[in-house]
Amino acid sequence: MQSLCPVKCARRFVRMYWFFFMNFGEITTMPLFLRQDILNNGQMAVWHITESAEELLNLLPESLQEEGLRIPIKNEQLFKQRLASRLLIAQLLPQVSILLGKQGDKRTHLISPHLQLSISHAGDYAAVIISSFPVGIDIEVMHPRIQKIASRFMHHTEWEYLQHPEDFKTLMFIWSVKEAVFKMANVSGLDFQTQILCKPFSLKDEGLIEVELHTSPEVRLLQLTYRIWGDVVLVFV
Repeated sequence: MQSLCPVKCARRFVRMYWFFFMNFGEITTMPLFLRQDILNNGQMAVWHITESAEELLNLLPESLQEEGLRIPIKNEQLFKQRLASRLLIAQLLPQVSILLGKQGDKRTHLISPHLQLSISHAGDYAAVIISSFPVGIDIEVMHPRIQKIASRFMHHTEWEYLQHPEDFKTLMFIWSVKEAVFKMANVSGLDFQTQILCKPFSLKDEGLIEVELHTSPEVRLLQLTYRIWGDVVLVFV
C-alpha cells in the first residue's frame, strides 16, 4: 500500500494523517490530527473527534474494551473522548496486545513493565503519549474561566509572563504546562504553585518551554513541547 505521507514527515507534526481500521471485515478511514515521534522511542498523537459515540465504539479493539467502557456515560462528549483516547493507543501500538488498568490515583495505565502512558482530552480532541520513560500530556480548550483559579497555581514570578491583566490564554498555557509536568512526575501532593515553575518564555504557535520541578531535595529542569491552534493548547513532556 502506498504511504500517504513521506517518511521524512514521520518526525514532525502532520496536520492530517489517514490510517485504516478493520471493522467487521470492512476498512474504515479515520483522521489522526497530529502525530509525532519523541525521544526514547516514544510517540504522541492527537485525535480530532468528528465521529459519533457508536462509530467510535464499533472501532474499539477488544483488548481496549475496559469493563464498563461499553456502557455510555451520561456525558456523551466525555464518553467519546475516552473512546478516542483508546483508539489512539491502538494506533500507536498496533502490534502489541494492550491491556489497561487503573493506578492507585485512578489514572489509566498500560499493564506493561516497559511502557508509560499519559492521556488527556478536552472539547473535540483526545491526546495520548507513550514512551519507555515517564511522560505527561495535556490538551485544553482555552477559556476565561481559568482566571477564577489562577491564584491557586500561578507562582508570583509567573504573573509577569501575562501580556495584559485579562490574558487568559497565557494563563491556560501555564496551567496546561503544569498539568503535563504533574502527570509525568506522578508525585502525590505536588503543588502547582510552588513546585512547578515556568521559566521565562515568549508564547508562539509552537515551541519549547523550560520548567523547574521542585521535589525535595532536588530541582529538575524539564523541557516541554507545545503547540497552539485556534483555541486549543497541547503540551507534552
